[in-house]
Amino acid sequence: MSVYVTRVDTAFAATAGVKTVLKLITPTTFAIECKEIGIFTDGVTASAVPATWTYFTSDETTAGTGSGTAVTTQISGSTQAHGLTVSQKHSAEGTTYTTVKHGYIPQYMGTLILQFPLGDEPESPGGTADSFGITINVTANVNVLAYIKWARK
Repeated sequence: MSVYVTRVDTAFAATAGVKTVLKLITPTTFAIECKEIGIFTDGVTASAVPATWTYFTSDETTAGTGSGTAVTTQISGSTQAHGLTVSQKHSAEGTTYTTVKHGYIPQYMGTLILQFPLGDEPESPGGTADSFGITINVTANVNVLAYIKWARK
C-alpha cells in the first residue's frame, strides 16, 4: 500500500466564513483511505473565539473553485503516481459536503492532529468519483495550514 501526504502549498489566508482549505478528489479507478488530518492556525488575536473545522466527504456534484496546487508527497510503499485531483484554498464552495467529523480549533496558534484508528479509517467508495476534504470557519482573517495523510488502496 502506498501512503501519501497532501498539503496546502503555502498558508491559506482564510477570511470570515466557511472555506475549503484542502480537498482530495478520487478517480473512479481506485479507492483511498484517510489515515490522518492536520490543521494549524495563525490568527493575530489571542482572545478570538475558536474557529470550527470540518472533515467532510463529497460526491462532487458541485466541486467549488480552488486556487493554486496542493503538494502531494509519497512517504511509503511502492513508487507510483498518486492519481488524484487535488485542490486547495477555495474561493467558492462545493454544495454537497457531508460532515464526517468536526470540532473547534483556536484561531490564535491552533493545532489539530487527528489520527484515524487502524481498521477504522474513512474510505472513499470504489468505482465512483468522491472526495475528502477540510473546511474551516473563522471569524476574522487567519492563516491556515492543513494536510491529509492517505493511502491508495
